Amino acid sequence: MTPTLWLIGALLALMAEFMSGTFYLLVIAVALAAGGIASLLGGSEALCWTLASLGGMAGVLAVSRWRKRQPAAPQPSKAVLDDPDIGQLVRVISRIDSQNLRVHYRGTEWQARAEDASTLAAGDSAAIAGRDGNVLLLTTSSKESR
Repeated sequence: MTPTLWLIGALLALMAEFMSGTFYLLVIAVALAAGGIASLLGGSEALCWTLASLGGMAGVLAVSRWRKRQPAAPQPSKAVLDDPDIGQLVRVISRIDSQNLRVHYRGTEWQARAEDASTLAAGDSAAIAGRDGNVLLLTTSSKESR
């Protein structure tokens, strides 16, 4: 195979990697480029295929091990993904105690709980971060005053 074909294959694999974002296609592109460089330097076809194969196998093994060491991203529960209330703003009506509030949302009053309800006063707004049954869980980090 000519060096041009090896390098065109490497370029195509690299373009596919840019579109998909996988490191495995990047490994294949580097392996094909190694075969192309070997061919360019006058190596036999068997040597080019051997270098590309060994480079690809070593690269895939390295990426596989690297991915196993990465911490798994926490997956949100299905309830959080399907809840249209997450991120909506509520208006604080009154404070019940140090963590519990009475809020106005969707035309009615709800009980809500915030980590630090002491920073919220009547008339303030807070975002819904989740639910515990019918109790809205609020976040005060994106609090806005009304």
